[in-house]
Amino acid sequence: MHRRTKLYMVSASFALSAMGAAAEPLHGGAPSPLAATASVLSSRPDMVSDGSALIRINIPEAEAGSRPKVTLGRVDLTDTFKAAPDGSWLGVVSGLQLGANAIVTTVNGSASRLIVVNHDRNGPIISGPHQQPWICETSLFALPDGSTLGPPQDADCDAPAKVMYLYMSTITSTFKPLPSTSVLPADVEKTMTSDGRVVNYIVRLETGVVNRGIYQFAVLYDPANEPAPSPTTIYRAWNRKVIFTFGGSIMAGYAQGLTTGGVLNDLMLSQGFAVISSSLNVFGNDANDVVSAESASMTRERFEKEFGPPIYVMGWGSSGGSMQQYLIANNYPGILDGIIPGSSFSDLHSILSGVVDCSLMSRAFVSTQQTWTDAQKAAVSGYQDYRTCSGFNQQPPTALEPTFSPSAIMAKQVRRTAMGQDISNCHIEVPVSVIYDPKTNPKGARCSLYDNIVTEAGIDPETGYAARPLDNVGVQYGLKAFQSGAISADQFIALNEKIEGYDGDGNFQAARSVASRVALNNYYAYGRINEMRNLGDIPIIDVRNYWALDAHNAVSSMTARARLIRSNGSASNQIILRGAPRQTDIAAIAIRAMDEWLSNIAADKKSYSSAHEKVMADKPADLTDACYTSRGDKIAEPADLDNRGRCGSLYPYFGSPRLAAGAPITNDILKCQLKPVQRSDYPEMSDPQFARLERAFSSGVCDYSKPGVGYGPLVGPWLTYAAPGVAAPLSPKSTSLAP
Repeated sequence: MHRRTKLYMVSASFALSAMGAAAEPLHGGAPSPLAATASVLSSRPDMVSDGSALIRINIPEAEAGSRPKVTLGRVDLTDTFKAAPDGSWLGVVSGLQLGANAIVTTVNGSASRLIVVNHDRNGPIISGPHQQPWICETSLFALPDGSTLGPPQDADCDAPAKVMYLYMSTITSTFKPLPSTSVLPADVEKTMTSDGRVVNYIVRLETGVVNRGIYQFAVLYDPANEPAPSPTTIYRAWNRKVIFTFGGSIMAGYAQGLTTGGVLNDLMLSQGFAVISSSLNVFGNDANDVVSAESASMTRERFEKEFGPPIYVMGWGSSGGSMQQYLIANNYPGILDGIIPGSSFSDLHSILSGVVDCSLMSRAFVSTQQTWTDAQKAAVSGYQDYRTCSGFNQQPPTALEPTFSPSAIMAKQVRRTAMGQDISNCHIEVPVSVIYDPKTNPKGARCSLYDNIVTEAGIDPETGYAARPLDNVGVQYGLKAFQSGAISADQFIALNEKIEGYDGDGNFQAARSVASRVALNNYYAYGRINEMRNLGDIPIIDVRNYWALDAHNAVSSMTARARLIRSNGSASNQIILRGAPRQTDIAAIAIRAMDEWLSNIAADKKSYSSAHEKVMADKPADLTDACYTSRGDKIAEPADLDNRGRCGSLYPYFGSPRLAAGAPITNDILKCQLKPVQRSDYPEMSDPQFARLERAFSSGVCDYSKPGVGYGPLVGPWLTYAAPGVAAPLSPKSTSLAP
């Protein structure tokens, strides 16, 4: 039997999750107590795709036992629906036309109508005009048996879905293709699911295309002993819970992607979780969180139409995968029921300025003609060690300058010829001939992360390209290091005299960077900067394997906590777990805890005054902030920014370039409001030194007691984009049929 499964047994009752809305009376007026109510389970009713939707019909108590009649236009779909264990009826309604469709349900003469809006299988639904160019990669997407998904059939990169079966071998402890669905190999492992069933460790893997991305589903499924998948199937192995995985890194899009967030995950599958993902849920393929949200919704929808409604969907992913979870759960609530962000950041664009600060600081250290020790460079950066920026002899190799600074904001493809490596943010598969060059191809695909979200950012009227929020005007690099005595007045002044900025293409320029006001307004209003106002109502377990020299700065977990507290008055629904480098059991601990938490919520039928109250009532009693030693010993202590306690000694929090310059822990100010240079804000300096400082900051220095320029609340969740910089919440009116 698979050795890890006994640790994770959690009891849970079957429940149905839904993001849909109920039907209306057929002829208006108040609903009849004798009418059935229909709702969409697989998506929002206005976000149905690919011509079908999973529908649940609830029969009124007075008509219990009656079979509903279901029609779509003149088509009778009654036989599509089957009785579910809870007494409702489930069925996948197909044949939907693009646009609004009316599904009519009748029980003993009482009828109701449900309006659903169907979209193309490749969208867009909420993300706006498709990014172009778009490179198909189905013929390169590798499957476990050595095959690929095959050549694309159209410009949207469609390809026929493939289903294959894999098994866990007792000999190799790896997944191997199942040679026969009727005669099992002798080395098939057995595993125990989270609800205590012992089954053959065989996985059904499905790979296909949706929303122009490559999706994958993996689920425990023995083809010789399981009935065919359907919304009403009672499965022997699947525990009816889903983990949605999100992939890391950050890169501009323009390509379909060769990886998903990872679905052949032993820890998850061995317990009976279905694991699903898409190549557009990998920020290393396409760092656009709205496209990721749309793909997550459509991937989840496709899974539920095939396998039925899950008890819950849990998010999982690190780094860029954590950004997606936090952003999707806040901006598109309902797609994910709980999240486990690892090596986390609250969002991408509030940290990007600090990332590319690394290159500015490194250039300034050289040009100041001052002597800088490694400790002084670290103090200026806020990091524990300046190698987090520079990367020399660093393990793991996730330093910022070799990987993201400044390539993440560069519009043009750049090659590091000494290493022969492409460090552009455009995929290597994107032909150089279609990539932007200011002289030879000014209308080409721009590789910066700002241009990748041009639909959400809007257009800068001065450049005609994506509006950019990058700004360092008034930023006093090394302020806290100077105030603490770690650097001298001359070093502090010289550093800020020499700090440069970036031009619109991401090249170095002598002047500091100035943000577009269009970008500042849109990044806040449309949710690229995550204020977390909608994140107080779901479970969050923030997990971090701690590396001292790592671009995944541990203080970012506390940034998320500070934003939660500011927006919701509490961060009690967020748990922070820290562990040693390469400590694997922290992942198992987090999944087990989140499973218990979400299962409790699904089973809890009591009434509460708020969703947050229910979340807290169902939190496992022993789930608290904690850290784990390298031996696996648990230390239950509140996460503390001041590094008090044993956890603070083992895994201390440090800062970042903008925090070291005086920014608040929420770290969400893209462009600061300014104030005059005041001598009282600094340690003693001479008159000539202060005069130099005033000249260096002739327009003023950052006043971090005030909100960032352009700050405003999120326009609303579930935004849809009609054109670059034009967004509005999905409207219920979109579900109306023409008279």
